[in-house]
Amino acid sequence: MTEAQPSDPLEQFAQLHGLKYSTSASLPNQGGTLGTGGTVEDGAVGKLPGDLDATLARYSYVHTTTDADNHTHSETRHFTFVVTELPESIGFIPYLGFSGPSSQFSPFAGSNETEGIDLGEDKALDSYNACAYKGASKSWLKQLFSPSLLDWLARSDDDFGFELANGVLCVGHSSRLTDASQLEAVWEDGGHLAGAIRKECMEEVESGDAAADSAKEVGADDPRMEAALAKAKVPSPSSVGSAADAFGSDLLQAPSTYLSALGRAVLIWLVINLFASALTINVLVQANDSAKTVTYVIEAALLLLLFAFGLRRVVRVRSDKYAVEAFYRAYAADRNLKLEPPLQFAATHAEAKLPFKPERVLSGNLPGGLEGSLVLTGDGSKRSGRIAMVAGPRGPYADAELKAEASGITAKLLDGYVERLEEAVTAPQKA
Repeated sequence: MTEAQPSDPLEQFAQLHGLKYSTSASLPNQGGTLGTGGTVEDGAVGKLPGDLDATLARYSYVHTTTDADNHTHSETRHFTFVVTELPESIGFIPYLGFSGPSSQFSPFAGSNETEGIDLGEDKALDSYNACAYKGASKSWLKQLFSPSLLDWLARSDDDFGFELANGVLCVGHSSRLTDASQLEAVWEDGGHLAGAIRKECMEEVESGDAAADSAKEVGADDPRMEAALAKAKVPSPSSVGSAADAFGSDLLQAPSTYLSALGRAVLIWLVINLFASALTINVLVQANDSAKTVTYVIEAALLLLLFAFGLRRVVRVRSDKYAVEAFYRAYAADRNLKLEPPLQFAATHAEAKLPFKPERVLSGNLPGGLEGSLVLTGDGSKRSGRIAMVAGPRGPYADAELKAEASGITAKLLDGYVERLEEAVTAPQKA
């Protein structure tokens, strides 16, 4: 008896290419599109050319906007895309975005850490947009966007786009594709682009230029923080929480603290008055002097209240930031470890395929005796916090979710992670 053929084109595609079809799929929460919390309608999982694990998925989410009249509008956005992981790219290009004129991929989803890319003189690309992480090497980007890749992009459909965010590549179309040839094209596009990015990363590693062409951390230099750390002279803290109090009084003596709080207060005050402008103007134009005085007093009180809240927030945010830096510097110094530039480390260790974008790297002879690096992201207060131990440029590595105590990260907690991760890293070698 002849086996019944699936009726859905994506399921047919999966069967034809030896992929596993499912009515749902789990996708990494990275980038502006995958980070919307949308719905995977169905997907096919398998191997792209180059032996990369990938998912071809049809995906949708509800996009909501509010216009100048405070009216809310919602629309369902549909995508068909390929998602694959390229951990080799993290140290070179933490974020890269591209979109056609009718694409609903957001090329600037990397926030204020991104900047536009010049796509050259090809007129076919005039209506396309691209951006990259500000700290990315210009020479690395120039090599990636070679004439051949630009020509390939110029031939893409208007709704074509992609995002590469923290090692996760999402590439496809802003539509729900059902045609077999279109699904084939998306699958091939995902493989082509992933291969080009991966090739450029590995060429840097093999040539020994990974450190020179790695991305640099945006905003890594903070003279204000350095001055605060030098002034506070925090002794080796047992936890992040125990270091925070050392900065509060100093911040309240710094003029920049008050200027930042005032700037924030004025901005919020202007936004509030923008929405209440009709009422305010009406009072100031038509009301008597007594009503006007009351209005002025209310406005001044509001600004003062916003300033007070802003001052409190500025002190808290900066104290927390400086406390974290003081803690890790002390932890590294106490254990003779070296703090390394995180993205440069990710680039030179591309072959280790780090499972996340690092925010801190401490290298040397770790407390358990292993020569390697402790790699961290997040502060342990959220589920996105991760910690890994990496033994050499090619690994191996072991990682775990980073969970902090109520007082924040502690030295004892980190030592415990080191012990467990070292055991996990060395276990295969002992076996």
